[in-house]
Amino acid sequence: MGSFFKECGCSRPTRCPHPYTIRFRDALGKQREEAGYDTQDDAIERLTQIYAEKKTTAPSVAEVRRELGQQTIVEYAKQWRPRQRKMTEYSTGWHVDSSINVHIIPRLG
Repeated sequence: MGSFFKECGCSRPTRCPHPYTIRFRDALGKQREEAGYDTQDDAIERLTQIYAEKKTTAPSVAEVRRELGQQTIVEYAKQWRPRQRKMTEYSTGWHVDSSINVHIIPRLG
């Protein structure tokens, strides 16, 4: 399911004011961490929520999310752009393509 811990070096970690961190595997199977939980119960509740979301997600939806998570920005933009029917005018479509190629792809990869 996951684990929770404190990253401090206190002698009594259960009573120190430092926040808890949780570690779990997401839908892609990658290890993730979330921090900032004040109590152990809050951390356990979040882990339970993540586990429940993974169990209730349909396998087909999980597969689509997995595929989208592995796509690059370039691949997604190539699929997304033809679906935009409202951008039929030459200048609007050209402007969007230019923005994607000049601004978004160089910054996000």
